[in-house]
Amino acid sequence: MLKKIFNKKTNIILLLLMCSLPAQDKAVIQNLDIKIKQNGLFLTLEASKPLKREYITGWFNEDWFYITILNAIGDSSQLSSTRFSYPVLKVQNSNTAESIQLAVRVKGNIENFEFYLSNNDRTLLAALYYPAETVIAMLNEADNEQYQAKLKLKNRLINMSYFAGAALSISGILSGDGSSSGNQELSIGLIILILTYLYDNVLE
Repeated sequence: MLKKIFNKKTNIILLLLMCSLPAQDKAVIQNLDIKIKQNGLFLTLEASKPLKREYITGWFNEDWFYITILNAIGDSSQLSSTRFSYPVLKVQNSNTAESIQLAVRVKGNIENFEFYLSNNDRTLLAALYYPAETVIAMLNEADNEQYQAKLKLKNRLINMSYFAGAALSISGILSGDGSSSGNQELSIGLIILILTYLYDNVLE
């Protein structure tokens, strides 16, 4: 009886070990790095074991880009902590019995992509390219954001100058007889107000 129980337990352990062997042979995708370029994105994936190019496929559907790697699994804890910024909106990964699928949602359609493997085949680079019109639109948007930032800074400096000029002028008036002669604060305040007005309305 004891021998029979031992044999059953042994068979169960051997079966579990056999089932776990394929998973041990799979490459683990441990890290994802996303770099934003003017013409697209560069996705760099680090694997624990060499990858095979014929096991890597990719496609895009509207604003989602998908990468599937056969005989590989993803380290969900590492991939879920991937840092990204606009125009990347979301990053997802899912593991199946045969593969890992990585999905990246991007603002702007992807027109083309290319895969490159490093010399040791453990680093996969996915280059995603925007259409030409998307690149131009994004450049125009970046220029507009830069212009708005400069305009905001200019308005802030002008308001500060008006405030400083008015404060000095009022202080000068309160401390003197109201005339500008011999009153340094009032003179400086009026000069600041005049120069700020010229810069705000005439020079620009």
